[in-house]
This record gives sequence, C-alpha cells and structure tokens, in this order.
Amino acid sequence: MASTFSVVVGCLAATYLFLPVLLHMTQDAREPPAILTGVPFIGPIFSMTREKFRFCVRLRDQYRLPIYTLRLPISRIYVVKATEAIPKLDIMQKDLMSEDGFRVSWPKHIMPAMSPGADLDHINRKSVQIYVNEMERLQASNGTTRVGLAEWAREMMVTSTGEAIWGPQNPLRDPKYTKTGGYKTASGLVRKRWEHHHDLFVFNEEDFGRGEIGNAFAVLGNTTATTFWVTYHIYKDDQILADVRRELSALVREGEEDGVKTSTIDLAVIKDGCCPILMSTFQEVLRYRAVSNSTCCSTTAVCFAKGSTLMMPGPVQHSETSDWGEDAVQFDYLRFIRKREPGKKRFNRVAFRSFGGGHTLCPGRNFATTEIVSLAALLVLQFDVTPVGGKWVDPTFENSPIAAGFPHPDKDIDKVLFSGDKAMNIVAEDIAAAE
Repeated sequence: MASTFSVVVGCLAATYLFLPVLLHMTQDAREPPAILTGVPFIGPIFSMTREKFRFCVRLRDQYRLPIYTLRLPISRIYVVKATEAIPKLDIMQKDLMSEDGFRVSWPKHIMPAMSPGADLDHINRKSVQIYVNEMERLQASNGTTRVGLAEWAREMMVTSTGEAIWGPQNPLRDPKYTKTGGYKTASGLVRKRWEHHHDLFVFNEEDFGRGEIGNAFAVLGNTTATTFWVTYHIYKDDQILADVRRELSALVREGEEDGVKTSTIDLAVIKDGCCPILMSTFQEVLRYRAVSNSTCCSTTAVCFAKGSTLMMPGPVQHSETSDWGEDAVQFDYLRFIRKREPGKKRFNRVAFRSFGGGHTLCPGRNFATTEIVSLAALLVLQFDVTPVGGKWVDPTFENSPIAAGFPHPDKDIDKVLFSGDKAMNIVAEDIAAAE
C-alpha cells in the first residue's frame, strides 16, 4: 500500500514539474505572454468557470496587458484588451473559408433582409403592432397591472419577434412550421435563409428547421434581457424617466378622430436624431450591461498558433478608462450625447462591442434597436412602472448563462405595477403596412 501511494505521489509530482516545462517549451516567443500558468493548462478553466464574465475584467485589472494568452489543455485563447489591436486582426479573418462556402456566404446572403429597406420596415411594423396591442390590454385594466418585469419583457420580445420574423405560422406556436411551409409567409430574413440553405446548399426541411432553432437564439437570446435592463434603468432613475418622457412627449401629436381625441406618435423618427436622450440611454445600457465576447479562430500560424481562439471580451472593452473616461464603471445615460459635444473626446467606436464588430457584426442590430426603443417609448409615454416594494433594487445575475450577451437576472423583480391613463397610437401608415 505504501509503495502504491509513493508511486502515485511520485507520478503527480513528476507531472506537476513537467507541465510548466511543457508550457514553456510550446510557448512561441512571438505569441502574447501567457498568464495564469501557476496550475498549467488547468488554472484558466477553473477561473473562467467560477468567475464567468467577470473573469476577463479581473485579468485586465490585474495584469494590464493589451493582449495575452490563456493556455488550455488542447488549445489557446488570445484575449484582447487594447481596442487599437482589434482592427489589426484582419489576418485571422481572411480566407477563413471560401467565399462560396456556407459559413462565409450565408451572413452576406441574409444581410439585405436586415438592412434598412422594405423587409426591415415590415418586421419593425409587425413588432410595433404587437406592442400597441399590449398597451391597449394594459390600458383596459382601468387601474394597475401587476407583473414580473423580466417575465413581461421576455413575453413581449418572444411574441413580437416570433410574429415579425416567422410570420403567421410562427413556430413558437406551431412546431410543424417547416413541414407546413410556414417559411413561405415569413419575413424576408427567413425567406433569405431558406433560399440560401435549401436552394444553394440543398438543406432539406428538417435540416432547415434545426437551423431555425439557432436562429431563434440569435434573434431572442439578447433582446429579452436588454429590454429588461432598458426598462429597469429608465424607471429606476426619476431624472432619466423625466428626461426621456419630456423628449418623447415633444413628438406626440394631438388630434381628433370620429369625435374622439387621439394622441399619435411616429416611432420612425426616434432613431433619426429626434430622441438623443432615449438613444443615449439605450446605448449606455448596451455598454454598461453587455457581457458578450467576440471570438474568431486563427487559421494560420503567424503571431498566433493555428487553431487558437481569439477573444475580445465586451466587459473589458466597455470598462476601459482609456476609451470611456475615469467614470467608465458608472452608468451615465447622457454619455453618448456628451461624447458628441464640441471639445469633448469622442468615444472609441472600436471599444463599443455590444453588437460585435467586423465580420461578426450582428446583422439584426437595426431590428433589435427598433424593437427595444419602440417598446420603451410606448411604455414611457403611457405608463408609470413602479416596484411593489416601492424601491428599485439592482438584481443579481450570478447564474446567468456564460454564453449570454446580456445578463439574465437571477430573480425577477418581485412584481411591478403598470399604471396609466393616456392611450397612444402609432401612425396609421405603420399599422396598415403591418398587415
């Protein structure tokens, strides 16, 4: 027994001594410096699992390196802190695959459907119409409606996005979507995906349906959490609420229809510079709350080992004082307005990673922005939202999935009350075009 124990201890000791040597011998001098090597290859995994999205921020503050290497058992991760290094990574994107290959070609194929134009207008109007229906339902309560804020935000995004993207046979309601040809009456995005996957790459309906599961995560994975945080930040701070409400109220047009007084707003003008405070608040929520990581893979061994992963963690880029100022860790709803003022240093656009960047730039960013700010506008103009306990408490999100781009609260804000007495219409053209 003693002999076996001695052999085991000896093997462990030899392994412990060998691993640092192996790490040193396989670390190219041209690579970014390796850190967390105290327990070679294993240490980064434990720390990453335990700390999640705080992991890279902690390493940024501890090591202050512009770029560094995390050595894993069978791979490497290069983590970028310095925003000036991000645009110089084109070498890792070139010839990733053929231009005619599936992975490279399909984002380009669907881009027209998500860029400003008729297809994007259609899904925007459809989602807004669902918001209008929800506002009417809340108004019909003739008092207050009590809901969980995160639950309500999730329901709004799932319902509006599902109908707008997948059409009348929304697969979130009908799981036989592809078999019944539901994609034929869907948005331009889904029709473009079908055209690419089926017509160009001969996917069958079953394969296409599996792909739509991933598409569902893409269009819903972050908008639900972002909607929650935008609503939370606007209503938590009385000054933000007052400023946003004043700005939006200036766009409201009072009128009369069939003897009934009406209040109408054209939501299309919100992003056109008419609501800088609302848009700045939205952008600040994206900066302050994003926990996403942009990643790409090295296909050639230049300064990085072939097959390694390059990571650009959003929390690091978004809290870097050299890019955002000494108050980078604070929430400032006017940050994106002040950065445009004469004489003020403009923020580094490369440092704003909420929608990714380069070839990973989110194709649905225009739709997501319209969805979220439109819902916020209709809510702010018609309702007060207050927590049942009377005090807004910043929720924790320790258990939020590590793959999430925006954190999901561990526990919903117990309940909030929606109360209001002013109905709001959108312009008639939008309603008609959504049909």
